[in-house]
Amino acid sequence: MNQVKVAVLLPLDRSQKEMLEAAGGDRCEFVYVEQGMTRQERAPVLQEAEVIFGEPGIRELQHCPRLRWVQMSWAGTDVYTMREGFPRHVRLTNARGCFRTVIAEYILAVLLAMCRNLKQYVRQQQKECWKPLGRETLLYGKKVLILGAGDIGTGVAQRLKAFGTLVIGMRRTDRNYPDCYDAMITMEALDRVLPEADIVIGCLPSTKETGRLLGEKRLRSMKKSAFLINVGRGSLIDTEALVTVLREGRLGGVALDVQEKEPLPSGHPLWAMERVILTPHIAGQSFGYSKDTENRVLHVCCQNLERYLSRRELLNQVDFETGYVSE
Repeated sequence: MNQVKVAVLLPLDRSQKEMLEAAGGDRCEFVYVEQGMTRQERAPVLQEAEVIFGEPGIRELQHCPRLRWVQMSWAGTDVYTMREGFPRHVRLTNARGCFRTVIAEYILAVLLAMCRNLKQYVRQQQKECWKPLGRETLLYGKKVLILGAGDIGTGVAQRLKAFGTLVIGMRRTDRNYPDCYDAMITMEALDRVLPEADIVIGCLPSTKETGRLLGEKRLRSMKKSAFLINVGRGSLIDTEALVTVLREGRLGGVALDVQEKEPLPSGHPLWAMERVILTPHIAGQSFGYSKDTENRVLHVCCQNLERYLSRRELLNQVDFETGYVSE
């Protein structure tokens, strides 16, 4: 019986490799690509692979004649779905369901930091300045709008309900939504609900419909005291429009883990803005950051490998037309 050749680009430790190999049994031949290898060095491995775990470049994929399936370790798929060249005969699956905890905790961290002025107090500490700022707010009673009420957005909603907030979600359909939402809207209702929100959280992927969804007009429509957080994709927000409205004194606080252009260029105005928290796309990191999230991703990989070998439908298959996982 011919073995399925599996190329693994993920930085797995010994126990994680054993888990993957147990799922594949004797039907798979695993090749682990070392992290420091160049594309030229790993090309012979990928070209022989039927299955790849990880995120190879599109150009690499175009030279893999035996490839049938790519299992990503990320939830976001726009690196493939928003570009030309991914081989359409190859199945693509992502790691949806693995990041709701780690990203929700990041959102709570920056949200509470903005509520209690922690960024400003850290700066005061560095100057040995003992000065209560006075301007603080509570999460309790606030209206939250979550743009992207999928797995990650729902994880956020569940946690924010415990703070006594009113949570509204936005997704493609408003039917059959979880109890952690007080209401659900579609994009057609965004302009009506956005000005009412105290907190707006972006959890959307990058698609044709979501690009610069929050432009200058919508940013101006938000409450001057509103908090804006984005953990989805940087394309959601028009960066220069955001700078403009912040300079006008609008928005009570902004936390951005993603940018339109990453990394944010040196000297960009956002770096120095008092009401802005910037992090380098780490809200949903797994390998090398969070062992819990690593193992969640690996569990999906193992489940899908067993399904692939038994010719069952794969979990989290991506629809290239929508950029979302097929329902």
